[in-house]
Amino acid sequence: MDTLKFISLLGLVFLFTSCYKNEYKKSEDSFQNIYLREWNSSICPQKVVFEKYKKNSNFKNLINGSSDFDINSNCLPKYDKFNKKVPTSTYNDQMVLTPYIFFTGQINYDIRLVIDDSLEYKITAIQDEIDTIADRGRKKWIIMNNIKSLVVNGHKLDNKNAPLSIEIPTKIGKIIKK
Repeated sequence: MDTLKFISLLGLVFLFTSCYKNEYKKSEDSFQNIYLREWNSSICPQKVVFEKYKKNSNFKNLINGSSDFDINSNCLPKYDKFNKKVPTSTYNDQMVLTPYIFFTGQINYDIRLVIDDSLEYKITAIQDEIDTIADRGRKKWIIMNNIKSLVVNGHKLDNKNAPLSIEIPTKIGKIIKK
């Protein structure tokens, strides 16, 4: 009986340690995507402005900005088949913004994100650190910036569901133009 327990335990250890190859990849990216959760709109955004400001400058000292983002939203026609098939999926109501020009290094600045000149997100108090994260899709490990938490428009958010990205509920955006 003890032999059976030992073999079972050894099999479990082997199973859990073989899930990920011991391959490590170092990435200098600050983040990979920005997820706007609960987008719930049939209107696709046309323009995204991403601005970096000196940390704690109250958005007065602009470092630089970019509007080079790939906008992947479920309001696009190519996602219609998914929206109709799986209406309860948590990914049916998100908009994904992927930068064409990757931001590198740890985030030691504040961020202002503006969607279509009408919806604004001021992102401050970003808590990040270099960490090893499992890349489940490729079964590897990535040594990369890991965003733990942030404050968006005065709302403190835990970013544990998207450590390699920034995850923001759409509803906390500030309307700046109607």
